Amino acid sequence: MSKDLFAAIKQHDTARVKALLEGGANPNEPQSEGRGLRPLQEAIFALCDGGEVDMLKVLIEHGADVNAWDVERDQTPLLTAVCEQEVAALEVLVRAGADPNVRSGEGDTPLRISAEVGSLAMAALLLYAGAARTINDWGGISGYTALGLAALRLDLPMIKLLLAAGADPRAPDEDKRPAHYCMPPRAESDSQTWDATFELLGGAKDRMPL
Repeated sequence: MSKDLFAAIKQHDTARVKALLEGGANPNEPQSEGRGLRPLQEAIFALCDGGEVDMLKVLIEHGADVNAWDVERDQTPLLTAVCEQEVAALEVLVRAGADPNVRSGEGDTPLRISAEVGSLAMAALLLYAGAARTINDWGGISGYTALGLAALRLDLPMIKLLLAAGADPRAPDEDKRPAHYCMPPRAESDSQTWDATFELLGGAKDRMPL
């Protein structure tokens, strides 16, 4: 029945998924091949080519675990939604109690991923759900904090959101550096944004060389 469930998800057949679940299909049984995704994760991937958010709601209503890891223990459904930048799916998962402070197999948190891609909508949802608890943590391939990743992009709206939520510009990254050390070199073409970012992060206190 597991194969039938995954087939129905890939076919975007929400009614069929509901019928299978009501008939006893396991909403948490992973795929037997590949990464061993859970049905919720497959439903999130299906959104990119016409799938319905209602599919996620049906799975959750029938017992899908919003915090279940894939077989390789790389991602939970919430991490999948963030990596795929599926904001509507993220909202459903957050409201169903998904943990916003999990770490992916590479050590990334959902908030850091949101800062890295510049998604204010995702970051706001995660902070609403309690992601501020790990807001100053560093990790992932870069070893940066969420604020450091926003600084790297000179992303003023993201920086302001993170600071308002309690991010500490002095919190060290993996190399013991505060967020403003992640900023790119100052360029005349973007000097105003650079200066505003530097000021927000309190970089002048360290007299960072230009």
